Amino acid sequence: MKKILIKLTLLVVLGTVFTSCTRYKHLVYLQDTEENESDTNFYPYQIPDYHIQYRDILYIKIISMNQEVTEVINTTPTYGTNIYNNEASFYIYGYNVSDSGYVEIPVIGKVKVVGKTLDEAKNAIIAQTHKFLKDPTVIVKLLSFKYSVLGEVVRPGIYTNFNNQLTVLEALSQAGDITSFGNRRMVMVVRPEVNGTHTYRFDLTSTEILKSEGFFLLPNDIVYVEPVKSRNFRNNVPTLSLLLGVVTTTILVLNFFNNTKSSG
Repeated sequence: MKKILIKLTLLVVLGTVFTSCTRYKHLVYLQDTEENESDTNFYPYQIPDYHIQYRDILYIKIISMNQEVTEVINTTPTYGTNIYNNEASFYIYGYNVSDSGYVEIPVIGKVKVVGKTLDEAKNAIIAQTHKFLKDPTVIVKLLSFKYSVLGEVVRPGIYTNFNNQLTVLEALSQAGDITSFGNRRMVMVVRPEVNGTHTYRFDLTSTEILKSEGFFLLPNDIVYVEPVKSRNFRNNVPTLSLLLGVVTTTILVLNFFNNTKSSG
């Protein structure tokens, strides 16, 4: 009995030690850069163009010399500086891309923007505005730049970006970085588009991610970090410890009764 107990104890202890230790090389990002600090590595940008999707929310402002018409077109309040301080404001004051792919601007009318880049959408609005105003200036920005981070990160959730550029590494830092249970070699970006969905897989320990089109995130992207394979065992360690305790207690009780009978 004692030999069995010792073997079980050693098995649980060794299993806990090996699965609770994460290798250093599994924690370091971009490992294959030059070790010489004087060397500079260059990776050219490959920022994909974002194409406006259905139900996006746009900020649109039209400026011209005709003040009266301009005020009618721009229904957004001109007073205050914090009208876009929350998601409700985006929905109220922004221009929603309809299910048919259009935005409807007062006086100007409907303009199709779905499937276009922001620059292309601006040019389409300018072309429509020329029918009513001379030499208009049009500003178009995307308000609904949301992205999600799921899986083995400290703070999974939905985040809003207020920058024109966002990388996978920045998104993970916003979510508190990858936990010790996360597999840095198995990170996936799911990108919904007008005509379907693209997926990109990354090994964050390699500089190859800097060359991928998915390195720069786009609105509505989802970043998912897979768990390491030993995650399940680590989760079950408390249960195994409890089970070992029960087995140990049972063996001790049985030994006690056997010794009592022998002495009797």
